[in-house]
Amino acid sequence: MTALRNLFAGKQLATTVLLISSLLLTIGRGLTLPFMTIYLSREYHMALKDIGLAITIALVAGVIFSLWFGILADKFDKKKAMLLAIVIFLGGFAVIPLVHNAGLVVLFYSIINCSYTVFSVVVKAWFSETLDISLKPKIFSLNYTFVNVGWTVGPPIGTFVVMYSTNLPFWLSAMTALLPILMIARYVQSQPVSSRATEMEDKVLPSPRMMLRDKQLMWFTTSAFLGSMVYGAFAGCLSQYAIVIGDTGLAEKVVSVVLSVNAIVVVAFQYFLGKNIRPDNIKKMMFYGTLFFVCGLGGFMISGTNLWLWGLSSLVFTIGELIYAPGEYMLVDNIAPSGLKSSYFAAQQLGWLGGACNPLVTGLLLSWLPPYMLFVVLMATIVLAYYAIVIGMNTPPRQPITA
Repeated sequence: MTALRNLFAGKQLATTVLLISSLLLTIGRGLTLPFMTIYLSREYHMALKDIGLAITIALVAGVIFSLWFGILADKFDKKKAMLLAIVIFLGGFAVIPLVHNAGLVVLFYSIINCSYTVFSVVVKAWFSETLDISLKPKIFSLNYTFVNVGWTVGPPIGTFVVMYSTNLPFWLSAMTALLPILMIARYVQSQPVSSRATEMEDKVLPSPRMMLRDKQLMWFTTSAFLGSMVYGAFAGCLSQYAIVIGDTGLAEKVVSVVLSVNAIVVVAFQYFLGKNIRPDNIKKMMFYGTLFFVCGLGGFMISGTNLWLWGLSSLVFTIGELIYAPGEYMLVDNIAPSGLKSSYFAAQQLGWLGGACNPLVTGLLLSWLPPYMLFVVLMATIVLAYYAIVIGMNTPPRQPITA
């Protein structure tokens, strides 16, 4: 506990500020994301299929465009990049209640998602470039914990305030950005752009096509895509499965139990487990994470209507998540060249498109195959994710990027 307290004192104050900022901005997103369906339906009378398409477009567009902005962030002071992303985040939420056009709402929500992703990418790059190697696993784990706390706290608050006004969650989301702006402006020091980034500016800015030449990055991003397909949207996946084998009542109970166990385990154990992931043991730890995922998925497959078994399976499954989340960041941190940290983390962020694909893949599998085959496919997917990690670790390091 002494080591943990040291992270929130003295020289680590800037790190603390960024962790708190991640928490507040995630609460801001959590306030509104679950209610976008209600908002678009109530305010603009959109059909459910159109709403689903619109939200998917907003989420996917945010991730894809954040790749380019992440690359650009390596050319500028990371403090300024974070502040700009937060200002856009605030402005987007403040504008949505003022516009009266569904298309503009989707556009601004895409911008919000992009700004949030850019902030998270630049924060990881800041941690990567400023922290000692011994601290990185601890801080990556703490950051993931804070983000999960934000997703746990935000939706209940949104549920409460939406009863008073449909627009109120958006105003509150905008307000969550105020404190991060003030704290980062006051306590996070500007950093000169690294010499590596300056050299790239004199030659050519790295592009997505050029970054694809880094085979290690390609394999690790592939692993992130496959991994997020398994755990990035697993609550929605399980609800679809529960409806097929039971009804909506069972689905509500299953999701309630699974999400509660997931939130408790992440908040209680993420830091203490994730801090032990090091470059020298990461391959072994990711193997253990894969085993926990496979066992958890096997438990889901046989749970049926037994909520106790659903909860136990969720606990095992979540331990796999606790290992994979910081482990994937460490893998990319280990290969990202100085001055290109934001670019590499932004590329890895594309892996979260796997989570966006999960609802579609789940629906198709449940339509075409027996329900239990969903978990068989997910088991195979997470094994392939680990295989991609092994290939990436065994791939020779990248050559210098050239035009």
